[in-house]
Amino acid sequence: MSKLLKPIEYATSQGISRQAVYAKIKKGTLESKTVDGKMYIVVDEIDNKNDKNIEEEEIAPHLVDVKELLNSKEQTISILKESISDLKHTNTEINTTLRGEIELLKQVFTEMRNLYVKQVDYMVIDKKKELENQSAPIEAISVKDSESEEDCWITLDEFFIRCEITKEKHKRKVIKRLRKAFMKNDKRIKMENDEIYLSCYHFYEDILKKKQSY
Repeated sequence: MSKLLKPIEYATSQGISRQAVYAKIKKGTLESKTVDGKMYIVVDEIDNKNDKNIEEEEIAPHLVDVKELLNSKEQTISILKESISDLKHTNTEINTTLRGEIELLKQVFTEMRNLYVKQVDYMVIDKKKELENQSAPIEAISVKDSESEEDCWITLDEFFIRCEITKEKHKRKVIKRLRKAFMKNDKRIKMENDEIYLSCYHFYEDILKKKQSY
């Protein structure tokens, strides 16, 4: 025995969309009938039950696949949780190791800095001693011998060599001071033909040690 159903009713009974019903009609897999200008689906009640059974049989494997997929998903989530836990533990160990390495590097750096500071202190002390030795009272350029003082004079170039004055700017400042001293009748200095001569028997630290900006 068959009956007529509207497409929407057939779609609802089969659990499919109305578009799917029209698609089946178009393919010829679903029998339809037009009554008073309206389309109906011809449904055989026995066939309908068979169709449902067939569809359920077709759907059943898919349901199994979905269950397996869900089970696989749960397993994957469980594995991921374990992996995250392991990663957290590993990360904690790495952080602990890194902190230990950092502390060790700090200790090494502190020791190296202390050694460097001590070395610098020793260098400063040595430099101070060297400067103290250099700044000791300048001895007379020459030892007085049996000749008269007037006969022992050296040129300005010889004076610079003996006093280790090499910079031109320094030389100009010293010459300027020597000329001023000569103008004040300093007996250690004499000039001949505009050339400066210095006595071998005197000290000149008062001239050389004046504040210099060279």
